[in-house]
Amino acid sequence: MKLWYSETSPYARKVRAVIAYQQLDGQIEFLEATSGLDKNSPHNRDNPLGRIPALQLNNGEWLYNSSLIAQYLDSLGRQPSLYLAGEAHWQALQLHYLADGILENEIAVIPEKRLRPQNEWWLACHQQIFERTAASLPALYQAIQRFERELNIGTLNAVCAIDFLRLREKFTQASRHPLILELSQWSDEMNAKYPCLQQTRAQ
Repeated sequence: MKLWYSETSPYARKVRAVIAYQQLDGQIEFLEATSGLDKNSPHNRDNPLGRIPALQLNNGEWLYNSSLIAQYLDSLGRQPSLYLAGEAHWQALQLHYLADGILENEIAVIPEKRLRPQNEWWLACHQQIFERTAASLPALYQAIQRFERELNIGTLNAVCAIDFLRLREKFTQASRHPLILELSQWSDEMNAKYPCLQQTRAQ
């Protein structure tokens, strides 16, 4: 199998962390994207959607969405599933998709902030995204409390989201959110406890 990824993508990190947790590294060839707009980058040259992460199976078929890829790879491993069972399964997914929603909101405005002059920014939209994240972080914090420092697909993705907000502080202004200190402490503890998170963390 082949995985197209970016070192700083939180979606790709989720997939890479699942791979590391399930000890599937030896079954996958990693192809790093050089630039989202570079047509010669592997993910644009070979991947029909030109999006990352993308997983090409041994039979040539593609899996595109990070959540689908993560669940598929989790099913191949021999470690306990990250998706849990019973009521905990749905609680983990609730946390997972809450973290995904925060990321989707924040990532949507980053290309504009990176590539357009500041006088051309859609400031009302940027403020709305900041307010949505501010409203979402308490819900994220509360959902995390169900699991404390247990590793599952929900807590794994929450770490990816929190670390991305901090990594892209210039664009997300994460330090302005009141709960970011508590969330950062929890994320740092998770990174220290689980090698699959530590080794996939972008610096």
